[in-house]
Amino acid sequence: MLLFTAAAPPFMKNGFVLACERSREAVFIDPGDEVDELLAVIAEQRLKVRAILLTHAHLDHVSGVGRATRALGAPVWLHRDDQPLYERASAQGTMFGLRIEQPPPVDHYYEGDGPWGRFGDYAVSVHHTPGHCPGGVCLAVRRAAE
Repeated sequence: MLLFTAAAPPFMKNGFVLACERSREAVFIDPGDEVDELLAVIAEQRLKVRAILLTHAHLDHVSGVGRATRALGAPVWLHRDDQPLYERASAQGTMFGLRIEQPPPVDHYYEGDGPWGRFGDYAVSVHHTPGHCPGGVCLAVRRAAE
């Protein structure tokens, strides 16, 4: 598996791109303020992003979703319990004195715990982990069974 990560001010949280070294299929996880750096990596590595997977909808994890969807045309996934946070991303930014682009509508919601899907030779499972926020999830990635 190929793993790319970046962080950018003001929050310095990590965004991730995971990719299959064979197929070049990828997922973009939590595009925030580092979105441009990771979009450059996606282009340079010639990756085909199948989905934008959000672990939760706090401002620092969604501030780059609009740019990512425009550049990649990939669908956005989120846990339904975080939809109210997602809908108020721009307002979250205002609380920090930041202008944040409101992210585009969510395309799909995770369907409970369990398999999400694949990118190349890798499978992703979703585990609902509320606490940090109502719709927080952990994503487990492993080599898919043949």
